[in-house]
Amino acid sequence: MITNRVLTIPNALTFLRILLVPFFLFAMNSKDYSIALKIVIFAGITDGLDGLIARKFNQTSKIGIFLDPLADKMLLLSVMVSFYIHELAPRWFILLVLTRDMLVAIGWVETYLTKKKISKPTMLGKISSASQVIIFGYILFSINFSVPQVPPLGYYLVSFLSIISLVQYLIIRFSDE
Repeated sequence: MITNRVLTIPNALTFLRILLVPFFLFAMNSKDYSIALKIVIFAGITDGLDGLIARKFNQTSKIGIFLDPLADKMLLLSVMVSFYIHELAPRWFILLVLTRDMLVAIGWVETYLTKKKISKPTMLGKISSASQVIIFGYILFSINFSVPQVPPLGYYLVSFLSIISLVQYLIIRFSDE
């Protein structure tokens, strides 16, 4: 059941994730990749927890349905821009996934503002976003520890998922009109 409550544990976790964005940007700007990695891990844990708690304890709220994907996009877009600036991944790759995420985010906001409807992500969209989180998280991990860097195939796979999920999103988005 979806409620109008604002003060819930899942919403507090979502607000916390939004508040982490400037700290992540500060860590990246300071080239403190260890702190940046810890923030990304903590954000990932809170993202998983807020959904779990919301479902398990009937704390799903209208504001949470809106803010949760917004918090995810804010953090992921911050990661992409930071990685682009610091050249931590191939620029073509970052531009591709950033463009995909910006188009989806703009469409999501436009749909909400014009139709008061929140678009639900598709399974392919979730897989694409998860693959982005994994690859960016792994890049930060590889900077902090002596592990191999992402092979080119990893970038191509995540790019492919981004492209096909964008195509799916566009087909769904424009078939609703």
